[in-house]
Amino acid sequence: MKIDVTQHLTLGAKRTLKAFRIAMFESLSEKEFDKITVNDICKISEYPRATFYNYFDDKFDLLKYLWSYIGKDILNKIPKDADEEEGIVEIFNLLLEFFNNHQELLANITKNNGADSHLWHSMSSYLRHEANTIVYEYCAENEQVKVPAKLLARFYSDLIIAVLEWCLFEQPNIDVEIADEYLVNLLNGGLNE
Repeated sequence: MKIDVTQHLTLGAKRTLKAFRIAMFESLSEKEFDKITVNDICKISEYPRATFYNYFDDKFDLLKYLWSYIGKDILNKIPKDADEEEGIVEIFNLLLEFFNNHQELLANITKNNGADSHLWHSMSSYLRHEANTIVYEYCAENEQVKVPAKLLARFYSDLIIAVLEWCLFEQPNIDVEIADEYLVNLLNGGLNE
């Protein structure tokens, strides 16, 4: 992004960013991400291309901004004092809750883009990265970890996203408690003892 959204934004900048967010989501409801153009986004948002390029390098840059915008609310809810397994389950639950509360976004992803699309790969990469960062904090503090904390965090964040994808695309009506049970079982090896 060409502007720092962590700094104070003017009302005009906030309005412009919101218009581009809405335009992208509207575009995603109509066609695949790969077929959306900057012109499409500008036409829907009613802003010229020059304004778009004042904020973003391209549509991929806008997409990264969308994920960070969505993700910040999820990430702010994660408790910092939970133990490792509780924290991992909580991250998963917050992600699943987000998609359950935003069925329109999920419908657009699945309708026009699907689990193998650039759109989902972009979003899951962002979520995986953020989950990895958070899970690393849990792993780094655990003295019983027998592998490098970064490797364990990567494993856990990949697992969270894998179970999330399974719940969203394979079993969209799964009960949260059952999904949590599957996640915990996988965290503990996934085998009957």
